[in-house]
Amino acid sequence: MFNQYVTKSTNYAIDVLNSNMPIKIHSIYENTVNFTINNQILALQTNNTVISPISLITNLNSFNINLYSKIYISNNCIFIDNSCFDYSKTQIIDSKMHKNALNISCDMLKQAIYKSNFSSFNNIFSPNIDINNNFLIINAAKNKIDICTNELLNQNYENAANILSSLIGLGIGLTPSGDDFLCGVLAGFIFDNLGKHLFVELLKKQIQNSLQNTNDISRAFLSCALEDNFSNIVLNLGKYKSSDEIYDNFNKIGHSSGIDTLCGIYYCLNTISKILKKDA
Repeated sequence: MFNQYVTKSTNYAIDVLNSNMPIKIHSIYENTVNFTINNQILALQTNNTVISPISLITNLNSFNINLYSKIYISNNCIFIDNSCFDYSKTQIIDSKMHKNALNISCDMLKQAIYKSNFSSFNNIFSPNIDINNNFLIINAAKNKIDICTNELLNQNYENAANILSSLIGLGIGLTPSGDDFLCGVLAGFIFDNLGKHLFVELLKKQIQNSLQNTNDISRAFLSCALEDNFSNIVLNLGKYKSSDEIYDNFNKIGHSSGIDTLCGIYYCLNTISKILKKDA
């Protein structure tokens, strides 16, 4: 038996591990082994990866695990084939975002978004880009966001929630861009202390009711966001001192997931929040 260690995790992930429910491998990627416990996904990750609410960061640089590997949990260890991943002494990080008291500069967020060269939601908020020459997905997303803004201006909160939640599943990849954007929007509500507004309540309800419209892994992140759980990079946003620091950190998350999330935060703080506070 080879002893390995989970060096860092979150309170959310550890609570799932300690639920005493059956475990099975869900999917395997280059630096991640996803598994399910009671229909919840957790991610066993190599030591050079970003921590999210569902993460179990290990001391390894790579895994020798396949979909048919034997896996079970016992005595604060995840046993996979001949390896034991001990999480009894892991560093536990609080992934829950609490009421924010920091001032976040929308201008710094915007400048960080401008630095990205992805063809994703950053194109919606970047200057001098002809959206019609980009992917149809981005054009569709922009139309939905514009409609949402207009509905909010007219205080049609239910319509706005319906149209914005329809971004779920929009895009390609492990976590579609629309889902990442919505996670950012949900974080933005907490950053600006808007959690009790009617629109926020309606949007959360619509997202919850639409989770079946995306894949398992993205559904896990949206479910975490609905419970105010986010990656450490999102939690630390108010501490970053420059647009370069914001970009460098969010760019570490997935292919474009971090920047799409940042776009959601920017849209929430720069547009949604201003409209809701004006209407209050």
